[in-house]
Amino acid sequence: TRRALELDPDYVEAIEHMATLLVTRRRQYAQGLALIDRAAALRPDDAGIWYAVGWCYEFGAHEIRRRAADADLDVRALYARAAEAFRRCLALRPDGKLADDAGDLLEHVENELRSL
Repeated sequence: TRRALELDPDYVEAIEHMATLLVTRRRQYAQGLALIDRAAALRPDDAGIWYAVGWCYEFGAHEIRRRAADADLDVRALYARAAEAFRRCLALRPDGKLADDAGDLLEHVENELRSL
């Protein structure tokens, strides 16, 4: 993935992969979330990218809240960004499973926001 980004810094799929890796495996939330936001800026009309944005933000918020980690990031703001991303995904009218999953995760994130 790093090599792909060296060759093409705007390769959205590589950016998305690296962002997900940083957020989920390395717990480098700020760096990963900045990357996934960059992917969305490069491809703003892609429902799948907006789903990935929402998923990364939700994952980060959940993990930070659960582990009481990374005090530099505001859990409420992360959940709010996740909700916004899932709404953007759904506004682009994706089909099938992507729409179902985005709707389910939006409901989950909204519940989390109410509980904070």
